[in-house]
Amino acid sequence: MSIATLESPPLTPAALTFDDPDAIWAVGGAPTAGGLAHYPLSNRDVRADAAWARRQLAALGVGSGSLIDLVHNYSESGQFWPYYLAAIELGAQVMNGMATPWDVGRIEMYVRRFPLQAVLGVSPQTVEGMAAFGLDAARVLGGLPVVGARDAAAAALESLGLHPHRMTILGPMILFSAPGQADAAYDVAEWRVEADAEGRILVSSGPERAARFDRLDTGLRGSVAGGRVRLEPAA
Repeated sequence: MSIATLESPPLTPAALTFDDPDAIWAVGGAPTAGGLAHYPLSNRDVRADAAWARRQLAALGVGSGSLIDLVHNYSESGQFWPYYLAAIELGAQVMNGMATPWDVGRIEMYVRRFPLQAVLGVSPQTVEGMAAFGLDAARVLGGLPVVGARDAAAAALESLGLHPHRMTILGPMILFSAPGQADAAYDVAEWRVEADAEGRILVSSGPERAARFDRLDTGLRGSVAGGRVRLEPAA
């Protein structure tokens, strides 16, 4: 059986210095097979993740003057905050909404009033909320250049005739796969991702990160090869 541990980093003077690369910037929340695991993020971690996020957003056509909407809950700020930084560095402006049924009105308003390049992070609760509040998800999201939807939400939008990018929160990171693409890249400089003999996807942190993940069981299954993850559909 795979073992997953998360150790706290040692407390050093640098960790308490506001602008030091090793200073702890925030605490994130990573979904795992055993529930939400809280983990530290240093300034250096955030900058590294923002550099990766910048490449992901640029590939989605986000650039100077773009408007995007990031849909996430507070517990997911560790994964999403680097995308705010990356968007700003690209010259884009960022709006946000929560991945809850009751915040769908805000998402609909943004789409209706602004020429958005992308809405990223659409959740199953977003799709369900639109139906509950009398909004047509296909009509709200169908005219956008890019929609990034979490796995179950992506399947729901595909059934409505849309072609979203699939987004998966894999522990402390976000995976993006293009429409029709079965696998997604991850930042091999920051993470080691593997599948054990039972197909469980495990994540370990790189040596410079504040979080000491060691084969953290993400609760997802699939395969890993060449810096890419192919996930099995949820049961």
